[in-house]
Amino acid sequence: MTWLSLLLITKIGVTGVLVAAPFMLLPKSKLEQSTNIATPTPVFFRLYGVAIAALLVGYAFGIPAAEAGHFPWGVTYMGTVSNGGAAILFLAYSKGRKQNRMLGTFFGLIALGLIAAMILPASAVQCSAKSMVGLPPNKTLQATPKNGAPEL
Repeated sequence: MTWLSLLLITKIGVTGVLVAAPFMLLPKSKLEQSTNIATPTPVFFRLYGVAIAALLVGYAFGIPAAEAGHFPWGVTYMGTVSNGGAAILFLAYSKGRKQNRMLGTFFGLIALGLIAAMILPASAVQCSAKSMVGLPPNKTLQATPKNGAPEL
């Protein structure tokens, strides 16, 4: 698995659980309390949750590309703008709230990881399967046509 894929999987999992799902599922009163925003209906909270879920779908499309050795430039640009912007806003408006500082730090680290991937695109999509399964450096995995099992 490539380190870019691992970064995207982490981004999708953490953001899905801590941001998208709560905005789509939590009661309006809980969201108003945690965001300090009062609304007549929960529709804006739900729309935000759906928008975040849509971004996560975009990130997911980067994983198969990275695993195939193709650098997903569009996904990394999208992620850098989204996560970098979120980090700046969370940190600028945290008002001492630990949750906002933690989310700002997480999004900032994701943005920095994506920037690093854009600086070193070949390294970001290089599969590290050999090191994970303990193969010697001169051996590669190849699928056999009969059963699809890896063969040395």
